[in-house]
Amino acid sequence: MELTGRVAVVTGGASGIGAAVVAQLTKAGVTAVSWDVGGEPDVPCDVADPAAVAVALNATVERAGVPSILVAAAGVPSRATVLEETPEGWDRTFAVNARGVFLCVRALAAELVRTGGDGSFVAVSSVNGGIADPGVAAYSASKAAVDHLVRVTATELGPHGIRVNSIAPGPTETPMLAPALDTPGYLDDVNRATPLGRIGTPDLVADTVLHVLAADWMTGVVVRADGGSALMTARGLSRFTATRRI
Repeated sequence: MELTGRVAVVTGGASGIGAAVVAQLTKAGVTAVSWDVGGEPDVPCDVADPAAVAVALNATVERAGVPSILVAAAGVPSRATVLEETPEGWDRTFAVNARGVFLCVRALAAELVRTGGDGSFVAVSSVNGGIADPGVAAYSASKAAVDHLVRVTATELGPHGIRVNSIAPGPTETPMLAPALDTPGYLDDVNRATPLGRIGTPDLVADTVLHVLAADWMTGVVVRADGGSALMTARGLSRFTATRRI
């Protein structure tokens, strides 16, 4: 799909991965409209609120035209085990990370179906949607929900010419990861466990997002953008380090 000349909505577009996506889409000739609750978005929007999403979409259409690209990058962290997590914390995590993707996909897809246009949607999930690291119960579950929502939505929207995919980043230098990055030894551990030897950056993830947006014969796919960090187990890495053989 040719991206140039299209209109895009990027949720969470005021910082982190979302901001990098906005910058790269703009460079590619796309009119990228950022939605966010903080920073300096083009359109303020709480993606967990259906009324706010409707208002933001109307404002975007008036400002730039009907968006045929969606990058759903808005998300919140949750650092708690199942025993520590509160129902309120669980609900807030799912409200933004999963419900927010659903509401934005539904709103933009309905507008495209109404106007007869094709489109390409990408949800930003996480490698945590497919691995079971402790201490991030709600976050991981919400990202797994996003990945499967993408698969189901791809089957429903494909006949309308709308592709839906997911990008699952590994550890990436964003404000969300700042507490972990401040932990002594964390960065060294991540780099050592990553085959490509380095933590991700928003630009690296955004580059993958643009490739998937443009890929005409891809839908319902979860693409890991993680430098290979989700490929190994800790015991495998430990054994390899100790013996220099697998």
